[in-house]
Amino acid sequence: MDQTQMETFESKSIDITRGHELYLSHVLMLEQSLPVALKAILKREIEKCGKDMANLLHEKRVILKEQYEREYLQLFQDDKVNTNIDSWDTRQFCAVTLVLFKSDLTDLEVKAIQCLYDQRKDIENYAECASLTYNIYNEKHNLLHEQLLELIKLIDDKANYDCKRMMYSIEPKSIKLNERLIGKLKHTKDFKTHLQIAVEAKLVTKNDISEEENNKKLQTISQMFTEELQNKNVYINDSAILTCKLNIPTDENVEWRKDYKPVETSNNLMVMSKNGNHWLAISRASLEDMGKYSCECGNISTSAELTVTDETLNLVVDLPDKPEVIEHRNIDIECKVNLLTSKAVWRHNGNLLESSDKYVIQAKGTTHKLTVMNVTFQDEGEYTVNFGKVLSQTTLVVQGDKDLLHRTQLIEELYRNWVRGALALKYLKTGLEGFFDSAVKSQHDDIMSALGGACNSCTKESLIPHKQNACPNQKKHLCLCTKNQRNKLTKMCPNGGFCGKFYDRIVCDHRFRDPLIANTDVRKWSTEPWSVATCFVNTTGYEDKQSAKSTKFIYKQYLHSKEAREVRNDILHNPNYELSENQLNKYIKTFKEVLEIKDNHGNTPLKDEPGVEEALHLLDMVQKNQIEIKLEHKGRQLREHGMSRLEEKYQSAKQQHELKLKLMERQIKEHFLLDLQIKVIAKNGEKSAEGNQRVYEVMRDYIKDKDDMTGSP
Repeated sequence: MDQTQMETFESKSIDITRGHELYLSHVLMLEQSLPVALKAILKREIEKCGKDMANLLHEKRVILKEQYEREYLQLFQDDKVNTNIDSWDTRQFCAVTLVLFKSDLTDLEVKAIQCLYDQRKDIENYAECASLTYNIYNEKHNLLHEQLLELIKLIDDKANYDCKRMMYSIEPKSIKLNERLIGKLKHTKDFKTHLQIAVEAKLVTKNDISEEENNKKLQTISQMFTEELQNKNVYINDSAILTCKLNIPTDENVEWRKDYKPVETSNNLMVMSKNGNHWLAISRASLEDMGKYSCECGNISTSAELTVTDETLNLVVDLPDKPEVIEHRNIDIECKVNLLTSKAVWRHNGNLLESSDKYVIQAKGTTHKLTVMNVTFQDEGEYTVNFGKVLSQTTLVVQGDKDLLHRTQLIEELYRNWVRGALALKYLKTGLEGFFDSAVKSQHDDIMSALGGACNSCTKESLIPHKQNACPNQKKHLCLCTKNQRNKLTKMCPNGGFCGKFYDRIVCDHRFRDPLIANTDVRKWSTEPWSVATCFVNTTGYEDKQSAKSTKFIYKQYLHSKEAREVRNDILHNPNYELSENQLNKYIKTFKEVLEIKDNHGNTPLKDEPGVEEALHLLDMVQKNQIEIKLEHKGRQLREHGMSRLEEKYQSAKQQHELKLKLMERQIKEHFLLDLQIKVIAKNGEKSAEGNQRVYEVMRDYIKDKDDMTGSP
């Protein structure tokens, strides 16, 4: 290799290494600076609403799964939810914050969080090459700084300072890669591994420190509390235990403090640690033990308040007496005490209850509430809540199908409201159709005006839009320039490259540079605007749609951004086809807000679109119940037919169960008479028929119970 070739090779190596450093710098910014701000916002909003994180996530579980499926699967394992926010990544923080508190945040905060989520999601597309060009890095980095500075304006001062300090400390020049780290990058495409490499590359430069010092430094920096201290309230002479956990099993350099002073151990106060778990235990609390406790390890710490009260806890409001609920509905059971406490323990028929999809346990101030979801007959029985020695109990009664006749009028009213809600949804769609048809035509006119010309001979199977090295698509393997390159019949558009240019415009207009070409017919691009619009729908099945009237496209593109999609789902996916009057009014108000949305100048641009005024008028009529909804005979017949089919299945199952019991009874009798030869002798020495019958009944009941528990004799 001559000198020129050597210099060229070294120059390329430097460029490649520089691309890795830019990529790792951006990874660090996304996963170290952002969580500081997002964690502060979450804590701020949770304190404002006064609810528990686990209960909030369970309440919004369906919405989270629908809108952020990946993050949902990371957070939920069976019925348990991961509320340890120190273990979350940036995508989880953004998803949870938007689902739980979007309506409580400012518009600028919502915009910033959505931008950060998109940046975090987008950077994973670069994990395969683990590299960024300077232009891409600069564009992403500047936008990230801008949105992050906007986001931290309303968080507490300490978090604001920490976030800024971290932001300005993460720069490409602080990332130093050696051959070992570059090799590690090339052998993995995993984003989480890249984050670890980024941390190591920021800490260590070759020949700077010894390997032993390097390992110590890495260990110190990577330490974090995976479980933080929680505020606790106890009474005088009660025990109090504060618990936290480090991700590294060490008890070195761990120090407990009370009110910023080191704690002193005694017979009444002990500190313990094992495998990263750390405890501070007070055997008998006194008023002198009140204060702020913290556990510190190096430069990280966690703290909580311990409150001790000498008042006696009493019930102010007992659990309700024999509450009743209709099968498959939800019910709230609550009581109130005179003091703040976290010691409430709920039980059903003696079995301990914990928050899950079935049971939601909440404590807001001095009110403690248990919500039983989707009640069945198995939920009947005794419910208790105890606060130490203070106990309240009640018995839940579940009403079944036998009460349907008494609820006919109520059910018809709720069902009628649901029909009104579905009709309101239809009017909303009608009002938006004109706007979307105009918007789609305007986009098509702009593209045609810019390109000129026309073509109707190219197809998505034959078109090569551009050269592969000039591909604007982020997912290049899905682009037509890659997919069609092996097809011998492919060609550039014969009409001056019109179709190729048109395709490039669609890619650039798409938010993620990834239009769904399966939804379109290339031959119609120059003549039919909706053949272009359907490229922007992210699910297949829209290739033949030629207007807003024939597609639910408007819901995906408009309702989601205006917070009405949740209402639409509540109506269309309602399991009982029932709505209360309050729910209906709230939903119609949301629909009106969509049609009456204002721009920055206070104008209502949609009102001039065809059909909007008429849609608003019809929504008013539905809300005021001026449109008569009659439950025709066929509608009631359909509901009754469904109930009849359920009754038939129930009777059939009942008959099968009775036949099985009779068979078991016969087997018991045979076993009793032939094998066991059991005889019950009366006092006079004669056989007792009554005694034999009692033994037989006990055996029969025993096996019947076993059958009920296991499902087999």
